[in-house]
Amino acid sequence: MTVNVPPASAVAPMIVKHPGCPEWGLGYLSEERDDKRFYDFEDGMSHSIAKAFWSKLEPVTLGAAEARALEKKVRGLKDQRSPSGKPKQKAVAPVLPNFEAQFALFLEIFPGGFTSARFAKEERGVEDPNPTAKKAKATRAIAMATARDLLARDVLDKQIQAGAFAEIVANVRTIHKAATGLLHPLGDIIPFTKMAAEHDRAVAEAVRDLLHGSDAYDARFDRLVAVLGKAKLATWPLATVLSALMTPEEHVFVKPSFYEKQAAMMSFPLKYERAPSAATYERMRALVDDIAQKLTEKGQSPRDKMDVYSFMARTMSPQQPPKKGA
Repeated sequence: MTVNVPPASAVAPMIVKHPGCPEWGLGYLSEERDDKRFYDFEDGMSHSIAKAFWSKLEPVTLGAAEARALEKKVRGLKDQRSPSGKPKQKAVAPVLPNFEAQFALFLEIFPGGFTSARFAKEERGVEDPNPTAKKAKATRAIAMATARDLLARDVLDKQIQAGAFAEIVANVRTIHKAATGLLHPLGDIIPFTKMAAEHDRAVAEAVRDLLHGSDAYDARFDRLVAVLGKAKLATWPLATVLSALMTPEEHVFVKPSFYEKQAAMMSFPLKYERAPSAATYERMRALVDDIAQKLTEKGQSPRDKMDVYSFMARTMSPQQPPKKGA
């Protein structure tokens, strides 16, 4: 384990310790909003750190196995805590027999559907990342805007021509952190952050190829997966998140468990494979198109495929009670 003490940064460290509160142990980032960072610590509590105190935290570098062990420990402790001191009841994902039941649950969670204030607050996020305004928990709109800004064709072409491959990879990491509601800190963000610099050029060129190449998308997708595979980062979320943020009208973000459940419920021939591939990805896109059609027939109009992903993810996940003011 290595402890680093850099100056306060706009990029939140994933794992930290608080020198003034050693009894907290180590903590990992669970959320960032309203100029606060929320860390789940080994004391079983989620501690809110205001911006003025970010510099007090010391970033900690853990190996992949240590990071997974920390997450497992902290999640277990957090699940046991409740205001009454009694063991916390763990939320269970609903069993949905058909699309009708799923749609009814969606409207129960979000009365008014995709245009509701609650959907905008919890899923879509604010459209303009104004640092002086309070932000909703969801950051998908911000992540989309960040991706379109940092990964535009002209921006990438200039960086590649200048050999600024590390800068491109750093920008991808910035986008990943803006998309924490999609990517898992320990499963996706930290492994990519720890990627060896020797992979920077290949990853940078593969990202440019994926997003702005001229040949068939399936070939570009498989080339990106091959490059990520050499860095041991070929996961569905990392392979799909950039296209989904750049062009959500066309591309989908993939967390396989949601697609497997959705396909089983709809008797859709997904033929899921654990290793990302263009062939399986196209079937996932077809599934999302089927869901979008069903939603349209019921009078709901998702903005894009990211909204359809939200529909799947929220209805297939353990249900939490509505927050106050929602």
